[in-house]
Amino acid sequence: ISKDELGNVMRALGQNPTKKQVEDMMAEADTDDSGYLCYDEYVQIINKHMTPVQDVKIQLEQAFLVFDRDKSGYLNLEELREVLCSMGEPLTYKEAQQVLDAVDVNHDGKVSRSEFVEFLCTRI
Repeated sequence: ISKDELGNVMRALGQNPTKKQVEDMMAEADTDDSGYLCYDEYVQIINKHMTPVQDVKIQLEQAFLVFDRDKSGYLNLEELREVLCSMGEPLTYKEAQQVLDAVDVNHDGKVSRSEFVEFLCTRI
């Protein structure tokens, strides 16, 4: 990947590197001075600059995609209830609705991926 692509990847992973930081990462990782990162170089630099919270966020985003059975980009009440039940305790619909109300920051009746991730990250 190119330097610009590296910056985009880092931002997609929750980092906010400056142009100088991206240049420094590229210089550090591009061991063959090709101007591009091969897979091994890319993995090395990403692993070095990822923080544990970002790892958790990525895992939660992946979990969200599994629980979003209808692929709508949101969890409805039934999908959210399935998530919560899979974590251990069976919940009634009323209890699941209470959780939905707490997680649903914009009060649209469904849980977006960002609402899901941010809510769970604040509980870790």
